[in-house]
Amino acid sequence: MVKLPKFYKRVGMLRKIFLLSLFVLTLNATLINAIAVVVNNKVITLYDIDNAIQQKNLSHNQAVSFLIDKILFQQELEKQDIVVTDFDINEYISKLAMVNHMTKEQFVKILNEKQNYSQFVDQIHTRLQKEKLASKLSIGKLKIATKEDMQMYYKNNIDKFKVSQNSLKVIPFDQVKDKIFNVLMQQRQQEYLKEYFDKLKISANIKIIR
Repeated sequence: MVKLPKFYKRVGMLRKIFLLSLFVLTLNATLINAIAVVVNNKVITLYDIDNAIQQKNLSHNQAVSFLIDKILFQQELEKQDIVVTDFDINEYISKLAMVNHMTKEQFVKILNEKQNYSQFVDQIHTRLQKEKLASKLSIGKLKIATKEDMQMYYKNNIDKFKVSQNSLKVIPFDQVKDKIFNVLMQQRQQEYLKEYFDKLKISANIKIIR
């Protein structure tokens, strides 16, 4: 029997190690991209879950629930034909600037100094999506806020209506009742939206695979 030189033996050993490492890497990649959950035929992978855990600082179950909710939300936006445009976002930012007695340019400059502007825009985009969806889904289904409701809110949140932070004077109810009405109706819209998605989650076709 012919003996192979040590050099060839080492090459053979290195080749085996390389192939074994390649197999392990392939196996890990397969596991990372493995399907963990299916929501109405939309796939959530183990990678998606791990990513949500890291970015949102969630537990495994919280991450799964978050991703399921996210898919159901996107599917409902498509179903209800809800679209948020750049114009909608710019108009919202302009209103925020006006409330803070600034121009839009001043507001954006200060915002850039305090936080990531791109993330802020993403937050506004999501908020407007929720508002539009809640508004569409809840048409004719909400109890309209009464004067008694508004007066109760005014009484329970009187500090919000002080003339200034250190002042004992408050803005009269009649001057803020329209604002209070909008706040109450927005709250009821968001409560309705939450109940709607809780029911949607129960009826959705959700398959937990691993």
